[in-house]
Amino acid sequence: MKEIKNQIKDFSHKITFESLGKFVDSIDFDNLNYQDYILNPESEGDYGRNILELNPFECVLINWPAGVESSVHHHQGLFGHVLVLEGELDNITYREENHKLIEFKSEKYISKGIMPEEDGVIHKLANRNLEKRAITLHFYYPAIESFEGMRIFNLETGSIGILSEHAKTAKWNDNNNQFKEIEQNAFKYQSIEELNNDKSHLIQNIFPKPDSDSINSMNSRYFSEQAQKYDFSDFNLPSRKAYIYSVDNLISSDLAKNKTTKHLDIAIGTGRRAIRIRELSGLNYEIVGVEISEEMCKIANSRGLRTYHQDWANNDSHTGEMFESATFLYAFGHIANRKNRIKSLKKINSYLKEGSPFYIDLFSLNNNNEWGPLTLKAYQENNLGKHGYEKGDVFYKKRGFSELAFLHYFEFNEIKSLLANTGFRIEWVKYIGYSKNPGQIVDSEREGNFLIKAIKIIKQE
Repeated sequence: MKEIKNQIKDFSHKITFESLGKFVDSIDFDNLNYQDYILNPESEGDYGRNILELNPFECVLINWPAGVESSVHHHQGLFGHVLVLEGELDNITYREENHKLIEFKSEKYISKGIMPEEDGVIHKLANRNLEKRAITLHFYYPAIESFEGMRIFNLETGSIGILSEHAKTAKWNDNNNQFKEIEQNAFKYQSIEELNNDKSHLIQNIFPKPDSDSINSMNSRYFSEQAQKYDFSDFNLPSRKAYIYSVDNLISSDLAKNKTTKHLDIAIGTGRRAIRIRELSGLNYEIVGVEISEEMCKIANSRGLRTYHQDWANNDSHTGEMFESATFLYAFGHIANRKNRIKSLKKINSYLKEGSPFYIDLFSLNNNNEWGPLTLKAYQENNLGKHGYEKGDVFYKKRGFSELAFLHYFEFNEIKSLLANTGFRIEWVKYIGYSKNPGQIVDSEREGNFLIKAIKIIKQE
């Protein structure tokens, strides 16, 4: 940390939002020795601040105990960047509009993530992990020598407080010296869930993009959290039900023609859908399933399906078996990156007999009725490639649940290349409506998801 302090003192460039960001980006993260500088909060429920430098800009180390967050506060006349050293921190952003405070964006920053804080932003920072602390290093210009005059918002009461010179943190508390004044009933709070009450899922990207193992663990927790209610969503939400029924009918009728006797189902979930496809086919083939969620795997096995709890691309629980057909439904986009997608497809190929069909469905990046165009816009505008993202990547959570999941949206040429490079030939492609025209076969990837039937054409070494 001494080196950081010396670099700040020697900083000779004009201080702008961009130049300060470049400075933070240049920090040698792996050689930061910050442990001896961590301060505990002065009171329970607050966070601890250690100001390391104030000139020519501020550097402050902040300790966020498990479950602690700031109040919503307004940065006026200053800007900065926050480097996450340890743990994870959510950045929730708001806007004021007609006596409303509207929550409209939530992002998560993990170790090595750099969070921009532009002048004028209204936000709060929250360590929502209930078991682990977070440690962050903040850089502000001009320095926050005093919190006096900063506006903070009480979401529960709708009050706005103006902090006094005695305030030690941007945190609402009952200390008599905390505020210069408080405006009661100043606003109504609208949460991001209320703002998006017509949506079942909400985007919350992570910076930087986690590694593949972390994403696998995240997806596993996400689906385990929903395991007991997942079948209800599949078969009771109208658009999802129509889409799934359409896909299942197409696959089952095709499997019947192929007279398959042994089938591999990757990401089998609770197994209910795999059983339904088999019933629709009129066949009695053996189903072997693979599932990354332990809870879903248990449910599938309870239904009499031989299901393995594993990350398909990286584990082998049934080496040597061969199959006459395979499905990878509603889940291939959860694979973390192109490298692992290739690895997964090659592995599927190795378990299939020559000429066997493989069915896969994917969300289209160019479907104007889904998140694809939104993820593409975010990728371009927020320079997500710099944070390890591939075009089409997004993180999200389901309303009413806490765990995040990862999904990748595809262009047709992308999946065509992946299949061709892993020993498959595409036999047919169908575009199926999801949110709009659910379950209907539509004209292009701009209107629906992909359902692809591919055929194994070569053995993989």
